[in-house]
Amino acid sequence: MRVVHYCQHVLGMGHFFRSLEIDKALAGHDVTLITGGTPVSISYPDHVQVVELPSLSMDEEFGTFIRKDTKGNKQVLTEQELESIKKQRTAILIETIKKLQPDIFLVELFPFGRKQFSFELMPVLELAKQHAFPNMQIVCSVRDILVEKTNQKKFEERVLNILNTYFDAVLVHTDPEVITLEATFPRINEIKIPVFNTGYITPLPHDINPEAVRKSLSIASDMPFILGSIGSGSVHPEIIENLAAASIQLNTSTPHALLISTGPFMQPEVQKRIRESCAPHPHITVTDFIPDFISYLSAADLSLSMAGYNTTMNLLAVNTFGLVHPFDQNREQRMRSTNLEQLGALKILEQDDMIPDNLSSMLNQYLNHPAPPPQHQVDLQGAAESVRILENL
Repeated sequence: MRVVHYCQHVLGMGHFFRSLEIDKALAGHDVTLITGGTPVSISYPDHVQVVELPSLSMDEEFGTFIRKDTKGNKQVLTEQELESIKKQRTAILIETIKKLQPDIFLVELFPFGRKQFSFELMPVLELAKQHAFPNMQIVCSVRDILVEKTNQKKFEERVLNILNTYFDAVLVHTDPEVITLEATFPRINEIKIPVFNTGYITPLPHDINPEAVRKSLSIASDMPFILGSIGSGSVHPEIIENLAAASIQLNTSTPHALLISTGPFMQPEVQKRIRESCAPHPHITVTDFIPDFISYLSAADLSLSMAGYNTTMNLLAVNTFGLVHPFDQNREQRMRSTNLEQLGALKILEQDDMIPDNLSSMLNQYLNHPAPPPQHQVDLQGAAESVRILENL
């Protein structure tokens, strides 16, 4: 089976890494991953070829196209520059699909999101409708929760029109026991193509070695270990700054180790400030990226992070208890984490909890009186199930 997988990340990296997990599970198939966000410096499986479109990202309000380099520096594009990039991207995308003639064109999020990238996706869909790729199935890959829209009715009409006209199936990466797509897309019954719930997508703990991780960080087996992370680092760096301040305060009474991942896209000046504030405190280690994040998470006694899809599923995969602070610019993170909190899988931190004095007390509580391991039955087999569905298609 030949798969072309389109994934455009615009602010964070969650969409990218969720997509990559599906591609990893497609071992034995011919996969081409087409990316269009800020390049991520990672290694890919041998069966995955990567095509990088000229980079485009968006600002924090998702209203303006920008470019970001690998250090997080932003460049606002002129109208002429943007049009040139759009033409280049569209040409590369079409030519890649023409050349490969895939069995599956897997499109991450669109048309439930990424409306701004219609300029390159709609020409491909139109060509497919004209049988330019006669054996190609077009499949949407979407997470469990959609962000709210200012005009929900218009949004739903647009999504239904595109799905029912151009697509062959929808993969929803959720466990219906936690939440269904219908919670944020109530007209799901008007989708005329098959809609499959795959389970959640996350790396699973195969061949992880928590003891080796602790040894690599020089953390004794009986030393409490906190892992602090913030996804890509694009937004809310104060979460990490408050964690560092709370940890410094806590360490005088409860010695512990703290590993902070700032994320590769955090603004360089903010990252520099965090490193300088932590440098006098040897119990804190600061890095910008942890490639094998799930292994480090498995070695931690406690995690503090935002409440994104990937991080929360990673927590469930390794049964590490997490304190999470939802990104409240939209409803997605809070909806999911509220349902998971009810399962005992994590604890939501509100704004007052993030004050260093309060956070220090909370960290002390969970380190000295750990929460029992979560007893959830959440389906985390989403990557393997996605492959099974694609093979059947």
